[in-house]
Amino acid sequence: KRYTKILNQYQHKNKLQETKISPFCHIYTFACAVLDKISASCDKKTKIKFIIERNADWNDFQKYLESNNGVFLICSHLGNIEALSAFERGKNKKMHAFMQISQNSTFHQFMTHHNKATNTIIYPTEHIDISIASDMYDNLQNGDLVMMAGDRTSPNTQSRYEMTSFLGKNCRFPIGTFKFAKSLSHPTFAICVMNISHERYKIYVKRLDTTTTKEMIAEYANFLERLIIKYPKQWFNFFDFFEE
Repeated sequence: KRYTKILNQYQHKNKLQETKISPFCHIYTFACAVLDKISASCDKKTKIKFIIERNADWNDFQKYLESNNGVFLICSHLGNIEALSAFERGKNKKMHAFMQISQNSTFHQFMTHHNKATNTIIYPTEHIDISIASDMYDNLQNGDLVMMAGDRTSPNTQSRYEMTSFLGKNCRFPIGTFKFAKSLSHPTFAICVMNISHERYKIYVKRLDTTTTKEMIAEYANFLERLIIKYPKQWFNFFDFFEE
């Protein structure tokens, strides 16, 4: 309800059509996304179709996918990033994804047991240290992909955040994700994979090449904001993101 209220206030202020989202509709959309996560990762017979928002950023991203260059991806709780495991053009690269395993242990155990996406390796965000950072740099040098969410502060680092304008509110974005990306000195893209119909998704990317961490977070927040207005029912950040 809090998310819908803030969204509607933002839409009203910017003279946009207000979106009515019932709790049932929001949870139902999330449940469908979870089923697609499982299908994309665990069932090789599932054929998810993708379309692309084609622009200069996508052209850059595609060049990296088709080359030996590594890329750091900053994802979010908007849309269904796990559907990306069914994207054929990226299957020649290994994906090193970070996840808060302590709060998703049951789902993580299920996915680990059934996952057929052998090119994806999961790391706990709770245990990032200098050796992990060194390994990620080596992986990027080898042309792999590294991915981490940028829209939720970790329970272990709640004091490390940057306040950024988002849907008309000042919200906390985890500074660690963006500092990590900048420290690895490789191309960085924000990415969202949005459902448009049954087993059909659209991929959006935004290159984040700003100078400072603060500017990178603001650019990322603007990217998410634009897509939330387009896909308001696919915001699955059920934590208190808009905490005062």
